[in-house]
Amino acid sequence: MRTHNHSKLLLVGCLFLFTNYVLNAVASEWKLKISVEKANVLREPNAESPVVSIAPKGTILDSYEKIGEWYRVIIGPDDKGFTVIGYIHSSDVQVLKEKISKEMDFWEVEPEFFRGIGLSVKLSGGLSYFGSGDIDRGTSGFFDSAANSLSAAGYLLDKRKNPFHTGIEASGDIIYSISSRIGIGLGVDYIYATVNNLLIVMGKELPTEEQISSSPKINAVPIRLGLFFKFPLHRLFSISLCGGPSLYLTEYSYALNTLWEDMTSISQEAKAKSFGFHGGIGVEVNLNRRAVFFIEGLGRYAKISNFEGEEKTIEFVFEEKYVGNYIATKEKGKLYYMEDGQYPYLAICKEEPSGFKNMRKATFDLSGVSLRAGLIIKF
Repeated sequence: MRTHNHSKLLLVGCLFLFTNYVLNAVASEWKLKISVEKANVLREPNAESPVVSIAPKGTILDSYEKIGEWYRVIIGPDDKGFTVIGYIHSSDVQVLKEKISKEMDFWEVEPEFFRGIGLSVKLSGGLSYFGSGDIDRGTSGFFDSAANSLSAAGYLLDKRKNPFHTGIEASGDIIYSISSRIGIGLGVDYIYATVNNLLIVMGKELPTEEQISSSPKINAVPIRLGLFFKFPLHRLFSISLCGGPSLYLTEYSYALNTLWEDMTSISQEAKAKSFGFHGGIGVEVNLNRRAVFFIEGLGRYAKISNFEGEEKTIEFVFEEKYVGNYIATKEKGKLYYMEDGQYPYLAICKEEPSGFKNMRKATFDLSGVSLRAGLIIKF
């Protein structure tokens, strides 16, 4: 069954290549006028061949093939519905119009460069992998602290924790072609990543299962300047390279939702921007003169810090035994990464905290790779 499926894929690929070749091949054309009193139309392109028809002076004919000095023409149909196909010598005709286009060579290394207005639009989508850095460590610390606290209190836990290292990506570039192999461009990406971590809490004191959720989220918009290079392998395939500086506009948010009396619910939102670099390598497939399909891998170096935003907390405060209220607080400032004892965590503070074993401004590490595919449309 698997071999049969592979045969189908191979057949579809061959049909695609053949269709693309046929659509791109352009035949030569001539519009001819008989310049002698009577021109012999011969069966074969040589003077010894039998005459199959005679064309009078002034007759206009079309030809789509030329062999040496002979034009292949079609005459008719006549009153009786007969059509004659034969050859006329070039000395008997005047060429009124000639349209000769180079027929595409399938194995040609570099096809004729389509210039147009020199602009191309490159659109793609794919998956992104990044390091995450302090953001992953800090939000994991919140989650692990809550889990161990409940476990120490005797509750049974189903812990569902996911790594925060992957996202989806969409990209667009406008490229100006300096030559057939070099271009400069401006591009914008959109990277979105989130995970939902769950603690499912069970115990004798609980009538039903309770859930605690922890959700970090990143939205990043890299704005890129780049140089683009193309190295044709043959007329269908090319290797492409790109690279340049980038400005990363990044939004971070986090929510730890819990209604447990001895735990604090936390939500954080912060923004930052920073410069970085990108570079990529890809394979391009020429669909036709105006459209190119590509697959590429893009690498990034971007460590983003100086996040500024707001933190909201909801904490249950006892006023007397078994009686209390939920108190909400807000604080604006910079996002810090802290290590205090067993767990790292993140906090937004107006002033720089002190007294911690390890403390710094939190850094989101967007350095990593993306794998994406898309189309290039030439104008």
